[in-house]
Amino acid sequence: MSITVEIEDDGAVDYEWAINQDANILERLKYLPARNELYNSLWTKRKTICSLIRHQLGLDHRDICNVASPREWIQGSFNVCIPVEVQSNHLHQKYILRCCLPHKLAETSYPGTMDEKLRCEVGAYAWMQESCPDIRVPYLFGFGFSDDTHFTHEEYRPWYFRLARTVQRCLCALLRFPVPSRYTTNPMTHCLPTAYMLLEHIGPDTGQMLSITWDKRRSEPQYRERLFRGLARVILSLARIPQPRIGSLRFNNNCSVTLTNRPLTHQMVMLENEGIPRTMRTTDTYPSAELYVTDMLTFCNNCLLSNPNAVFDDEDCREKMAVKTLLRALSHRFIRRETRNGPFILQLTDLHASNVFVDDEWNLVCLVDLEWICALPSEMLAVPCWLTGHGVDELEGELLEEFEEMRLEFMRFFDEEEQELVSRHSLSLANIMDETWTSKGVWFWHCIKSLHAMTSLARAHICPQFSTRLTSVAEILSKFWCVDSHRMVEKKVADLQRYEEDLRHCFDRDNAN
Repeated sequence: MSITVEIEDDGAVDYEWAINQDANILERLKYLPARNELYNSLWTKRKTICSLIRHQLGLDHRDICNVASPREWIQGSFNVCIPVEVQSNHLHQKYILRCCLPHKLAETSYPGTMDEKLRCEVGAYAWMQESCPDIRVPYLFGFGFSDDTHFTHEEYRPWYFRLARTVQRCLCALLRFPVPSRYTTNPMTHCLPTAYMLLEHIGPDTGQMLSITWDKRRSEPQYRERLFRGLARVILSLARIPQPRIGSLRFNNNCSVTLTNRPLTHQMVMLENEGIPRTMRTTDTYPSAELYVTDMLTFCNNCLLSNPNAVFDDEDCREKMAVKTLLRALSHRFIRRETRNGPFILQLTDLHASNVFVDDEWNLVCLVDLEWICALPSEMLAVPCWLTGHGVDELEGELLEEFEEMRLEFMRFFDEEEQELVSRHSLSLANIMDETWTSKGVWFWHCIKSLHAMTSLARAHICPQFSTRLTSVAEILSKFWCVDSHRMVEKKVADLQRYEEDLRHCFDRDNAN
């Protein structure tokens, strides 16, 4: 029997599985103990959770509040959702307490990242409530940060408080000051070991996750049309209001929401959590696509430099170095001159079938998980690759032909929906998406978005544009990635050998214990 260890999300895994993963498994081995510690702390504080929820909802301390047992908690990549049931004389309702997982949010390496992530998520909720009321999202009742500052929707504050806030918003708008959102500070003595959000529970009476019926219905054209139109309306509604810079929305301590955070994506946080040095400061936003691409490619370089598991061998190392050099050299070909300085548009960077709720007919009824919405160049908008059930790095040959059929179908509905929408910019997003596909710029932008898929995408889609193969140019191009590139190759191969030894030691040690 092979030696196995427990790892968060993947359960019991053996050494052969671990050694074949792109991720730094040595870092991931730390997650399960940290998660168990957090779960124990939250369960121990379940009375505090009840008191906090009563305070957020303005309920009496005698009202009944039941926290579901940890067996019923729902864990995602960065949060754990705790179902809570509340009963009072006028209320019997389920809520979701969505708690951040500090051990997944680079909190150890970069304290404050957990609050940064929550500020961006809350900022997206607050902004969409005002600017995109047509997009159904879970109601956000309140939230709190790690410094024990708490905020509540003004609907749950006294009437005189709501009146004062209405006057304040009108005055701020008149004087062109930042207009406060509908969330207000709400001091309380209850504190949790992590940042949190109190959300509406989306149950079967509203809809179900698209992923539940995905395999069953995705081959039926009438279901696809309803889904594609719903997705198109969401994408277009978010993009309707132009943004002046590349970045993320941020909820500030003065209760305003501004586009003043770095463009925060799930991939960036995952890599920073594995020890990759940070490239962007939290306050970095970008006035042009070139500056953003430059910093993203620098972050890619940091991934190669810092991840001990970044390469398989010397040939793989040279290919990765060559691709990073190539993308930097070719970036000017794929950045549209007409829109390189904006306008930029808000985009869902982590849209997938489990974030979308649909009814029985596949009408889109709710969108959840708004934590990774960013204002990005319009060229980065693309038809979701998962619509054919495959990853972006799998789209070659017959799978690419299958995706092209699905893309054309999606774009037909997208174009029709765009004709019906009134935007505050003159961009035709359908035309830009078609242009990016035709020019093959879509693959460049997928490289920027999907760092793990960068080499395979360059090999399959970018190099062939120039009638060459990656293996033919890797030796030469890799020399331009850094001075003494041959020493870098030797170093990365040595890093891999040490990593494999350390990983083997971890498996042997766990087995001995």
